[in-house]
Amino acid sequence: MFYNDSYIISSGVILSRKIYGDNTYYLTLFLKHYGILNATVKSHSYSGDKEPFIWAVFKLRKKSRSKNYFIEDTDIKDDMLALRKSREQIMTALKWCRLITKHLEPSQPDDALLNNLYWNMKLLCEVYIPPEILDWRFIWGWLNVWGLTPDINTFLSSKRFTKNETALLSFAAQSNTKEVIKFFSQHKNIPAEFFRTAFNLSLRLLNEK
Repeated sequence: MFYNDSYIISSGVILSRKIYGDNTYYLTLFLKHYGILNATVKSHSYSGDKEPFIWAVFKLRKKSRSKNYFIEDTDIKDDMLALRKSREQIMTALKWCRLITKHLEPSQPDDALLNNLYWNMKLLCEVYIPPEILDWRFIWGWLNVWGLTPDINTFLSSKRFTKNETALLSFAAQSNTKEVIKFFSQHKNIPAEFFRTAFNLSLRLLNEK
């Protein structure tokens, strides 16, 4: 990470992209130490480094008399190509990015939330893990980062989940990425509907903050 009054080098992710005219891209970035920043970049040929979900080190310079930055260079570290293999995975990642844009103030650093997004996107690349499970894991991790989580067992038991459902929800929320990959690679037929229910209930906690 590097910073002066008009110059930034930082790692992060592209949350969204808009295209104006023939070759001007307007990107919303979520960066380590800086939070959400808007940046523009011209494209004269290859545009693969301007796709949403790409994790990279960005070199940005501020335009004079402007609040926005323009991107001078992008060094891709993880293109998250595997999560683009299905519409469901793409829509899940888009939902997470939109939620972050909605709830995080511009230029508000939140490296723990950035880390939560990265590792759940990595799990989203594993096609045998239903996106509903990762939706739940992502939102509970976010609530934990912001100190909004009640006791998980009390929360789940009060919502009338079964004992087995409560155990799976707790495992998915609290286990590390290697444990999640190992478990769900061995249990590929777990119904995911109750994970969606848990996500929606937890989203209310975020919306009420």
